[in-house]
Amino acid sequence: MDQQQLYKRALEVMEENFGHVVEMSVASAADGLVSVRDVNAVYHNGVFYVLAREGNSLMNQIKVSPAVGLCHGSHNMHGIARSLGHPLESQNAALRKMLKKEFSLNYSDYVTENNPEMRIVEITVTFAETFTRYHRYKINFENQTAVRDHTEPLFVYR
Repeated sequence: MDQQQLYKRALEVMEENFGHVVEMSVASAADGLVSVRDVNAVYHNGVFYVLAREGNSLMNQIKVSPAVGLCHGSHNMHGIARSLGHPLESQNAALRKMLKKEFSLNYSDYVTENNPEMRIVEITVTFAETFTRYHRYKINFENQTAVRDHTEPLFVYR
């Protein structure tokens, strides 16, 4: 498999593993303090989307330092986070539609659209280590490269 095919396969694995609502841990840091919280996330085309409220620790920390880490079982990712604004803002119409579909019946449990502090957070993945049943993929999104080996994860979450 050449490098282009391997990178394409690695991206397919990311979509298979995270292209639906997945509970993940997101770590952020600012002013010497690290915070980790569980969130529901959806991955699509190199980006995770999570929901937060303006003024919470995630939003405050990414204003200072947008670098974040994500974890789901043995899967680890790094990325750059930014607020896309309120779900009802016109520029978020297509994204809101996708999130409503992915969160389906539970959308109103995760998104309080009548709360003016609700925000969509976009996390652009820069690096990921993810697994299939028999392979580990290390993906460099910035260089558009991937490596694969036959390491099995301790846990496989889907």
